[in-house]
Amino acid sequence: MIEGPHVGNLGGLTISEETPRTIYSYSTASIPTQWFSATLDGTRINDPQQITTLNPSFAKKEIAKSEVIHWKGANDDDVDGILFYPLHYQEGKRYPLVLGIHGGPAGTDTDSWSQSWAYPTALYNERGAFVLKINYHGSSNHGLKFVESICCGHYYDLEIPDIEKGVDALIAQGKVDADHIGTAGWSNGAILSIQLTVTNPARYKAAMTGAGDVEWISDWANVDFGESFDSYYFGKSPLEDPELYIRKSPVFQMDKVRTPTLIFFGTNDRQVPTEQGWTHYRTLYTIGKTPVRFILFPGEAHGPTKLSHQLRKVNEEMAWMDTYLFKTSEPINEAFKADSPLGEALRRKNVARAGTNYGNAVKAANNRTILVPEVVHRGNVEIGRFEVTRAQYANFDPSYKFDPGTENFPANGITFEKAKAYAAWLSSTTGETWRIPNESEVTSLYNGRTGENTLDYWAGYSPNPDDAQRLIKQIAELSGDAPLLKQVGSFKAQGEKDDELIYDLGGNVAEWAIASDGSGKTLGGSADRASDAKSAYKPASLAYTGVRVVRGAPKPAAATPTTTAK
Repeated sequence: MIEGPHVGNLGGLTISEETPRTIYSYSTASIPTQWFSATLDGTRINDPQQITTLNPSFAKKEIAKSEVIHWKGANDDDVDGILFYPLHYQEGKRYPLVLGIHGGPAGTDTDSWSQSWAYPTALYNERGAFVLKINYHGSSNHGLKFVESICCGHYYDLEIPDIEKGVDALIAQGKVDADHIGTAGWSNGAILSIQLTVTNPARYKAAMTGAGDVEWISDWANVDFGESFDSYYFGKSPLEDPELYIRKSPVFQMDKVRTPTLIFFGTNDRQVPTEQGWTHYRTLYTIGKTPVRFILFPGEAHGPTKLSHQLRKVNEEMAWMDTYLFKTSEPINEAFKADSPLGEALRRKNVARAGTNYGNAVKAANNRTILVPEVVHRGNVEIGRFEVTRAQYANFDPSYKFDPGTENFPANGITFEKAKAYAAWLSSTTGETWRIPNESEVTSLYNGRTGENTLDYWAGYSPNPDDAQRLIKQIAELSGDAPLLKQVGSFKAQGEKDDELIYDLGGNVAEWAIASDGSGKTLGGSADRASDAKSAYKPASLAYTGVRVVRGAPKPAAATPTTTAK
C-alpha cells in the first residue's frame, strides 16, 4: 500500500529501477493535472516536487469545488459519485442539479481532472448548478461483483434506483432545488437518462441524450456487438424472450415523457445505431407532449471527433439547458432563419396597407379619402418606406392608367415636374409638408445597395456596358412599357429594425432628388440598368423613373464651430 502525499489521486506512476524515485501525475476533480517527482522510502512517497506547469491559464480561472460523496443505492449497497458545486456556492441555499451520467456501463468517474465536450461540467457550475457524476451498479473500479451486478436481466433495475437515491439525498440535505433537475449523458449515460425521463418524468426538467438506445430488439440485430451485449445484460436474446426486450425498451413507454429532450447522434454510429436516435426523436415528436430536438453529426461514429462538431454539441446543449432547465432564455425556433424569404415576409407584416394597397388611408381636407405613402424615420428625414405606388399616384392624377393587379408597382414614367407636382398636391391635400428629398440628405441611403431589381437580376449576371446594350433588344420583346418592374418590397429591405425598413432603394425605378443647384437628379438603381456604375453609363429611361417622397421640412445643417485667433 503506497502512503504519503497525493495518495488516492495518483496516475501514471513510474518507479526508477536505479534510484528510489518515482514520477506520477496528480489531480482531483477540481485540480488540473500536473506531474510530480518524489523519493520513495519503501512504499512511502516523500518530498514531492512539481515538475510541469501544464495549462498555466487555468490558474486564472475559477474552478468549482468538488468532493466524493456516498449514499445507499439499490439493494442498500454503498454508491459513490463526484459532486461538483456551483461557483460561489452559499450553504443553506438550494441550487439546480444536472446529472452527468457516464457510459459503459462499465465506465467510472474518479476524483481526477476531467472536462470534455461530452460532459462540460464547468459550464454548468458557472451557471450556478451542482453536477453529480454517479458510479452506479455496473461501473468499474468497485469490484467484480459490483460491475457484474446488472447482468442477466437486471439492466436498468439497479442503476436507476442508484441515481434516484443520490438525487433524493441531495434534496434531503437542502442542497438541490427539486424543481430544477436535469440529466445528461452519452452512450450508456444517455440510455439511463432516457429511462429517467420515462420512470420519473416530473422530476427531470431537461435532458441531453447522446447516442442512446430506446429499442432493444433492433439494437441486438444491428449493433456490431449487439448479440453479446444484449444477451449478457438482459440474460436472453429477443428470440428467446421478445416480451423481455419490449419491457426493457423505453420507446414503448414514451407517452409518459414530459422532459424536453435534446438528442445527438453521429450518422455512422455502429455502437448505438443512428436509427435509435430517429426512433427516439420520431416517438417524442409524434406523441407531442414535450419539446424535442434531434441533431446529427455527418460522418461521425459513436462520438463527434471534429472540433466543430464537439463545439456545436456543447453550444447546443447549453442553449437547451438555458431554455428548459435554467429558464434564462426563451425557446428559439431553429427551423426559422431571419434572413430567409419567410423572414423577409414576416418583417413586412406590419407595413401600412389600405385593403390590399400599400399606404395609409387618410381623410383629406375635402373629406376625400386618399392613399398616402407610409414613411419611416431615417436620420433627419421621414422618408417613404416604398417608392410612390401607382395606386397612390393615381389619387393625384386620375388620368394615370395601369393594369389591374399592378396597384402596388412603383409609379413610373414620372418626370421631375410631375414628381414635384405630386408632392405639392400631397401637401395641400393632407395639410402636411411633403416634398422631393434633397440629394445631400438621402444619398447615403442609396449607396452600396445590391441584390435588388436591376438589370443584373434579369440577366442572371453582372453585365458590362456592351452586354447591357445587347439586352435591350430582348427586353423590348416583352409586353408593356416597363415589363421589368416588380411590386414594391419584392426584395430585401434596408434597416435593422422592422419599424425603419426601407425597400427598393437600389432598384425597380430610379428616384428623383433635388440637386444642390435645384435641378432634378435621379438616385438609386433601376430595373433597366446594371448595378455597376461603369455599366450604368446613362440615366434610367423615363419608363423606369419614379419618385420617393419625404415628409416634413428640411432639417437645418449643424452649424460649423468657429474659432477666433488670439
